[in-house]
Amino acid sequence: MVHDTVTININKITADEGMVLTNGEAFSKEVFLGKNDKPENWVEITEAEYEEILKEREAGL
Repeated sequence: MVHDTVTININKITADEGMVLTNGEAFSKEVFLGKNDKPENWVEITEAEYEEILKEREAGL
């Protein structure tokens, strides 16, 4: 019997207080990065900016 050990690294980024992370499409307070994702793909915006984006999207529906 062969027993292999595999290490999996999970990278999580968390927005600062009063901020929301976005990659331009998705929004979240914390993000678990996928295999090909990197922190540089995400930026912080204020919760007020996030609320404004939501209002604009709702108005566009």
